[in-house]
Amino acid sequence: MMFSEYAGPTYGHRPPRMDPTNDVFTCLFGDLFVKCFEDSNSMESVSHSYRPMDTTSPDNISKSRKNKEDKYCGVCGDRALGYNFDAISCESCKAFFRRNAPKGLDYFKCPYEEKCKMDVSNRRFCKRCRLRKCFEIGMRKEYILTEEEKTRKRMRIEENRVMGQGPRSQLGVKCGQSSLKRREKEVEKFRHQSGDVTSSNNRLRPLDPEEQLAINELLTAYQQSLEICVDNDISRNNPSMTDLVNIAEISVRRVIDMSKKIKSFKALSQTDQISLLKGGSIELLIIRSVITFDREKQHFLDPYDNGKYAMTAEQLKIGEGSGLFDEHMKFVKSLAMDLKADETVLILLLVISLFSPDRPCISDKTYIAKEQDKYALLLQHYLESKYPVSYVRTVYPKLLMKLTDIRNLNEEHSQVLLKVNPEGIQPLMKEVLDLNVNKL
Repeated sequence: MMFSEYAGPTYGHRPPRMDPTNDVFTCLFGDLFVKCFEDSNSMESVSHSYRPMDTTSPDNISKSRKNKEDKYCGVCGDRALGYNFDAISCESCKAFFRRNAPKGLDYFKCPYEEKCKMDVSNRRFCKRCRLRKCFEIGMRKEYILTEEEKTRKRMRIEENRVMGQGPRSQLGVKCGQSSLKRREKEVEKFRHQSGDVTSSNNRLRPLDPEEQLAINELLTAYQQSLEICVDNDISRNNPSMTDLVNIAEISVRRVIDMSKKIKSFKALSQTDQISLLKGGSIELLIIRSVITFDREKQHFLDPYDNGKYAMTAEQLKIGEGSGLFDEHMKFVKSLAMDLKADETVLILLLVISLFSPDRPCISDKTYIAKEQDKYALLLQHYLESKYPVSYVRTVYPKLLMKLTDIRNLNEEHSQVLLKVNPEGIQPLMKEVLDLNVNKL
């Protein structure tokens, strides 16, 4: 029960589909997940075209690529692009440090006597040891910018970009006083859009046809994923965490099915597809729980499913425990009630979370980051088509901040799942959540 330009490119190159018996693939996910992940449906008779990786000659980029490949995170050992907060770290540890360093070490407790091993596979399971390692390698929390400082920095960058445009951007026209005035107007326009100056523009911005098509693709993929039937009959009365994990299997299958119907997701290599789904499984299930939550009946149930499969809030509390349940429901209600996110907003947030370039074992991070930005912009434009600009300026950042909140909630769930006996878990969930691997 837990969570621009949109026209897709045409790709002529189609690498061979990964054989489900391949040792690496089978090791990653097992035969059962291969069966679930493969297109067993006759619905997709069109062959998949995978987006080829960058084919630039290695001779031309070997030096710059070597510089990037030589950097490794001092916390978990993952690949790093450079310095973050005065120390070399990966994007995941950078985001972790930004969220948790202000709280301090004393805010967290280690369940394993502060002897946790830190690597890519287990970095999320102990916040205290991970944060301590961040401090040990020299990351400095005083370098973390406040929201006000971030806004000022973005405005300075935009102003410099606008003011620094040369004659070539004006198609050869000399940069005289009239050109300077135009640039000043652009800066002023940006100030209004960023909220620096109160704007009286409350007109709606209609979606263009390509944006509407992109949203329709996601909504259709989600609706079609609901056609996968529930094939277990686990009791919802007094459920344990093991029961909750097994009940969530149908949600995992539906998330996989939805993702496989999104063109930009299918353009990835199959290895990256698996890494995104596996690395973001808990977050995707949590967001999905918000979509299925019925505030009037206070239960979670997918449309078209029999009412006997509903999970009430009280039953969820029994399975998760009061502490984790309270945090989970706080997240659900903040989106469903406080921010009044409709189904389209929630599905867009789910896809933004799906395309997270900081998941472990990702090869094509640049493409995934670009797709995440694309869907984030699509969310903003969808909001602007329904609400005044002044309202969107307030609610849009809050929605994106929920993706940060869900990372913390993900880690809380991961801590609880460490205590679950893998023997009672369905094979698919065991593979997706890595419950059959000794983390420490």
